[in-house]
Amino acid sequence: MAARQLVDLPAVFTPLPHGLWDTVQHPTAAGPHWQQGITWIERCPAGDTTYDECLAVTGTGGPAPAPPSKTANVEQTSRGALPFTVYAEFECAPVGVADAESVASDALARVEQAQVETAFWTGLAGGQPVVFPHLAADTETVDGDIVLQTVATPVVTGGADIAQALGLLEQNLANCYAGQGLIHVPRSALPTLAAWNLATVVDGRLVTPAGNLIVAGTGYTGSGPDGTPAASGTAWIYATGAAWGYRSDPYVSRLRDSLDRTSNTIRMLAERTYLLGFECCHLAAHITLGVPTD
Repeated sequence: MAARQLVDLPAVFTPLPHGLWDTVQHPTAAGPHWQQGITWIERCPAGDTTYDECLAVTGTGGPAPAPPSKTANVEQTSRGALPFTVYAEFECAPVGVADAESVASDALARVEQAQVETAFWTGLAGGQPVVFPHLAADTETVDGDIVLQTVATPVVTGGADIAQALGLLEQNLANCYAGQGLIHVPRSALPTLAAWNLATVVDGRLVTPAGNLIVAGTGYTGSGPDGTPAASGTAWIYATGAAWGYRSDPYVSRLRDSLDRTSNTIRMLAERTYLLGFECCHLAAHITLGVPTD
């Protein structure tokens, strides 16, 4: 029997659209020090109104009372975020791998989006709760006076229909943020959103009827704020204010440094470090999956 020819993988890998990194903002990092973690002052204004007592009149024609004193209405919180690293590693014989660095880079490219999304949803990296901030959280985590993790506030539980749940989620998001936020959903929820005409592609981005961006995470698990998996036929979805992220250039081990001479194998590693954050709002809703029945 003739030996079959060894060829490079002919297929081209294309990441799914509307994922987390595609949707968040990408500010320019001032050097590499963000990889040690960052802090910032989060300012979430509530605002208020007032009037000029000289120009105001009551409904009966009399003067209005003096306006109340202006008070502070911008909540300021010291926030923080910590980095995590996604990696792909493989072992192979030194014979038959023409470009091991490219193979390692391709392996990382195939897994990093889903791994980043799972870490951002669950807060886990390497099986440990070290990713801050993340979505599925029911406990605040602080480091001194810096808030690393906010609590996800449920606006509806019990598996509400998607239209009701999304409406409540977006109204509460508007109440606390008033700008374009993010709706984070597992991909299992996309057919339900589509069936109810609640997701539309606008200028290449997936948006809700209110104009918030939808993040459809391949790695999003659909679990609740306490980390419990959602019951069959249901899922949790989350809403945040604007989100942003830093990521490093990929690191790929050099072939000459990756040879294990004791076993005559190559151990190739590719990895990249990420840090993600969001502002002001952190909301959750428990939805029932499925198409309209009437």
